[in-house]
Amino acid sequence: MKNIAAWSAITMATIAAFFCTYYYHFSLPLKSILWISWVIVVLTFAYFTTQGKQAFNFAKEAKIELQKVVWPTRQETVQITLIVMVMVAITGMLLWGVDTLMMWVIGKITHLG
Repeated sequence: MKNIAAWSAITMATIAAFFCTYYYHFSLPLKSILWISWVIVVLTFAYFTTQGKQAFNFAKEAKIELQKVVWPTRQETVQITLIVMVMVAITGMLLWGVDTLMMWVIGKITHLG
């Protein structure tokens, strides 16, 4: 019953937000305040649903897992980026060379080149 009430409140808040936005011609700051208020109301009601509690628990666990991640240093990031850029350039030149060679061979075989 609590889930149905919460989802009904979310639906009514959404309908009210759309109605106020499109029926009344508010200025942009007022529309922004309206939609920010809508997000707050919807998230508040969503927290009281079963799915909402699962989503909030998932977000909490994801935050804990992100704190366990060992992020690379700036130097490691720069070095890896340079290695990737060099490898992409080498691969591009290699593919260009193979393509040029194949076009030349095909041109000789078909007597067009």
